[in-house]
Amino acid sequence: MARLGIVAANFSGLSFAELQQLAREAESAGIEAIFSPEFMNDALANCMLMAQATSKIKVGTWIANIYLRHPALCVQTAVAIDDASKGRLVLGLGVSHRPLVEDIYKETMGNARELLRNYITTVRDIAAGKGYAGAPMPPRAATYKVPIYVGALALGTVELAAELADGVMLYLCPINRMPKVQNAIERGAAKGGRKVSALDVTTGLPACISDDMNAAMTAAKNNLAFYGRLPFYNKLFQNSGFVKEAALLADGNPAGVSDRMADEVSLIGPPSRCRERLAAFREAGIQLPIITTVPVGDQTYVEAVRTTIKTFA
Repeated sequence: MARLGIVAANFSGLSFAELQQLAREAESAGIEAIFSPEFMNDALANCMLMAQATSKIKVGTWIANIYLRHPALCVQTAVAIDDASKGRLVLGLGVSHRPLVEDIYKETMGNARELLRNYITTVRDIAAGKGYAGAPMPPRAATYKVPIYVGALALGTVELAAELADGVMLYLCPINRMPKVQNAIERGAAKGGRKVSALDVTTGLPACISDDMNAAMTAAKNNLAFYGRLPFYNKLFQNSGFVKEAALLADGNPAGVSDRMADEVSLIGPPSRCRERLAAFREAGIQLPIITTVPVGDQTYVEAVRTTIKTFA
């Protein structure tokens, strides 16, 4: 089957047992990878749980917040999961968002992209057996390989991913932005002396699956209204051509999400329509679509994820 990833978010009322069960169901359906977001939870711990419950599917962080772990600790946790899963871990790293990092976790964000560059380099070097300067003893290297993917909204971060990492994790990126993304990948690959094909291009796609188009559109808009209040996403919306929508969302007006905006960054409606939209993203250059489920109407989160698996697998 075509490459596909899904998201299972256990901060959405999902128990750890349900997380493991959904991982097994995704594996049985032939899905390539299942990812855990990180928001008031531990994405790496979730990956270990999902790996323990499965034998073939890749498990990944989407994304692990670099401000919450020293890079040496992050890579040693990743090395443990890499070994236990026999090489199935995908380590997604990113800088999260200023309100979360500074207001909730009380960390200073500083120059986020430069910190990310140094973090990726440290993790990559330790995982490859190059060690860590100043460490009292050599840290353990990966048994297999820990591929590093970078969460990227801004084009400069896309460029950094293409320079240093194994993959890029886009999110809420409309098809009309993909030429700019591709240009950034080419610049980064050239800077790193790498081929463009060395980078796996992924994007997160919210899926609101229902035969009730109005209900599905409402769910999609409510989902995007949350992101529109975060500065990095608001800037992404502006740079993607949703200028009026971004201005309204910045002022806390959830009505700022237009039908056009929702439809261009989400998969909305009946299963057949969602599959058609997914095909368009693949044609635009997305190699691994990662479906993040948004429940519609009175659906539970588990029911909604199972609908996603059934629709796309």
